[in-house]
Amino acid sequence: MKRTILSFLLLAATAAIPANAQMRYENSLSFSFGAYAASGFGTNSYLGTRYNYFIMGGKYFVEGSFGVSSLHSKVLESVTQANVFESERLYNYEFIGGYDANPSGMIPYVIAGVAGLNQGGQSAFAGVIGLGKRIPLNGMFGSNQFGVRYDVRDQFFSQSINNSDPFTAHNIAFTVGMQVYF
Repeated sequence: MKRTILSFLLLAATAAIPANAQMRYENSLSFSFGAYAASGFGTNSYLGTRYNYFIMGGKYFVEGSFGVSSLHSKVLESVTQANVFESERLYNYEFIGGYDANPSGMIPYVIAGVAGLNQGGQSAFAGVIGLGKRIPLNGMFGSNQFGVRYDVRDQFFSQSINNSDPFTAHNIAFTVGMQVYF
């Protein structure tokens, strides 16, 4: 229910942005929180930071990001007493290219890129696809430098656990955060 309300509020805020608003800033830094669903291990909280550089009024952008989560799984803990990984820590970094057809409208942007993952001491490279939206908060705190953003991303990669046959894993991240333009 909370997710439905949050989604409705984000879409309503996006619709309220004037269609002729144009992005005046070239850079942004955002701090996000959300949920990270590691394939086969469950969903845990996620914290991340992102830097964006915008091109052509915000239609195109490149991004570098870093995030932290956990591989803790109550299901695996109750089923098996063995440790699948050396630790429960999960770190990721991403390098993304994005396209936003209408930076001031309701259409979400699309992204594609690569990621580096460290899951419990095991490293892997992943492909990344996703979508999201930046919502400027014009006039907030007497400035036009603040905004909200949300993202849904799929990090897909080949994974092998305890010398098993490799399989394609999909780690899904959903984040919401504050963005500062400069």
